[in-house]
Amino acid sequence: MRNIGLFIFLITLFLFQSAEGADKKSSSGKEVQDKRSIVIKAIESAELHAKSGKTKKAITELEKIIETAKTCGDESLLAKTYELLVEFNHKTGARKKEEEYTYWLNLIKTAAEKKQLEKQSRKDELEMSKLREQTLNAEWVKEQTEEELNRQTDSLRKTKDSLDLLDLKNKEHLAQIDLLKKEREIEDLKIKEQESRLKNQELVIKEKDARHRFITAIIASLILGIITLSILAYVIYKNLRQKRQYSDQIEKQLGVIKHQHDNITNSINYAQKIQNAMLPNESSYEHLFEDSFILFKPKDIVSGDFYWFFNVNDGDDRNEGGAENNKVIVVAADCTGHGVPGALMSMVGYNLLNMIVYNKIYEPHLILTELNKNVRSALQQDKNDNKDGMDMALCVINRKDKTIEFAGAKNPLIVIKNGELEHLKGDKHPIGGSQGQAHRDFTKHTVSYDGDTHIYLFSDGYEDQFGGPESKKFMVKNLKDLLLKIHREPFSKQKDILNKTIEAWKGTKEKQIDDILIMGMKVN
Repeated sequence: MRNIGLFIFLITLFLFQSAEGADKKSSSGKEVQDKRSIVIKAIESAELHAKSGKTKKAITELEKIIETAKTCGDESLLAKTYELLVEFNHKTGARKKEEEYTYWLNLIKTAAEKKQLEKQSRKDELEMSKLREQTLNAEWVKEQTEEELNRQTDSLRKTKDSLDLLDLKNKEHLAQIDLLKKEREIEDLKIKEQESRLKNQELVIKEKDARHRFITAIIASLILGIITLSILAYVIYKNLRQKRQYSDQIEKQLGVIKHQHDNITNSINYAQKIQNAMLPNESSYEHLFEDSFILFKPKDIVSGDFYWFFNVNDGDDRNEGGAENNKVIVVAADCTGHGVPGALMSMVGYNLLNMIVYNKIYEPHLILTELNKNVRSALQQDKNDNKDGMDMALCVINRKDKTIEFAGAKNPLIVIKNGELEHLKGDKHPIGGSQGQAHRDFTKHTVSYDGDTHIYLFSDGYEDQFGGPESKKFMVKNLKDLLLKIHREPFSKQKDILNKTIEAWKGTKEKQIDDILIMGMKVN
């Protein structure tokens, strides 16, 4: 009951929004406030009646203002109205009314939870987009920094070579200076020895001064060169230090980005728990079909593929003993996209299927027709450019008549009996999607079975997977050949073979491109 309610609530919420839009155009803000006042007064009056023992009168007064509460623009008042109706009908023992108002109250709460999930999904998508942009920018900056560091390293290496060469020249100059000093000492001795002989003292002094100026100039040049190289080395060292600091800042920013990525991943993991809780339990499927399997491999954490089955006997106790009670409905569906958007579409499809069978529609082609109409209505595809939809394979196993009834929206059904494979193709149009027809008819196929018969439903994720030596798609022909080859194996082994085959086909070079879903069962 709770699982089928989401779509009904979406329809009701759409009507609320349409009504609010009409009221805003035709009524003033004062009229909306007056409606809220009426609802509040009615709630207070009903509570007073209940306290004084007039519970039925309180119920009557609350039922009168339900429509007003729906159009007053305050969902909390509508929820309060339903809560009091549940409480008062429980006191009077009106179990059907209590269940009805409990159902509507749960719809409001479910809608609030869905809005929160959609808001979180949009926020996660925005954060992921920002994360990708930040990662690309950080990688570009890191590449530029590495290139600059390489250039600086080459420059430093060349500078070091220059310093080594200059050091060698300095040593040569020092050797020359030592030589000059020795020569000067020798000359000084000669001057002293010849001092008494030389008549022109001034010539000797000028010669000594000239040599002294020459030595001083050489020493000054060496000192200036050393100072210049020291300054150059300091500038290079400072630049390298700044580059290292900038690189450290980049590493820190990458750490922040990783933290944000981890938060988004945790959010999607929580969404996976919600989706797993929504999907039917695989053990229930094995209870309906003792020999069966479900191979379910989402591309991302959450999936746009989903499976669904319904035992008519469990869902319709009012028809006990009737022919309908021998039917089991099985669905393998592939929603537009994958990841979070696909998972949201899977929730819509899952709840709409529950609503349709709740209204006792058990014919496969009629279920698809009704599902198409409700998807278009839920997504308002007649009013906007929304193109989301789903492909689906749906079969109804009638154990009394020993027949398999099938209808498909693009997806097929494989039936193997007496060692022969029959491929039942679905219609070419999907559920919802970009095709604009308000009404779509689907074809019903009927196959009888006598003895062991194997049935397989699947999405296109397995056959479209790239891999192999030439990096091509697996293709539906290879899937059919594989199913025919392994169909006599135990179903647990069939599932293992299918999984190992696609993993080997994909290998290490290719990534999984779509969600994968295959359902197999034996009827006898």
